[in-house]
Amino acid sequence: MHATITLDDDRIQDLPSLYAWLQQDDEFRGRVTAVAGKLRPGDMGGATETLMVALGAGGAVTALISAVGGWLTARRTKLSIEINDGDRSRRVEIDSANAGAAAKLLREVFEATGDPS
Repeated sequence: MHATITLDDDRIQDLPSLYAWLQQDDEFRGRVTAVAGKLRPGDMGGATETLMVALGAGGAVTALISAVGGWLTARRTKLSIEINDGDRSRRVEIDSANAGAAAKLLREVFEATGDPS
């Protein structure tokens, strides 16, 4: 199972910050991949557009909720997290105004995909 994290277009420059934040967490170190966008003619390289987080069992969901919630409370931005288990996909949007509810929102998403954590 994995999570795909995206930010609003006007805040996409914050993705490297979120990447670094997640890499500092022992739970996610080495499990986060920055995904570049498609190159357009004249581009030198694709900018990071999404983060892909590999989620394992044993509390990874709770750790992601905590890490993303902590990062959001320090910023005024909005992000989307899409959870995909191979068969189904669920999406939730979280911003600094509802960061406190992030745990509940993400748990609902994971319950909908059948993850018991």
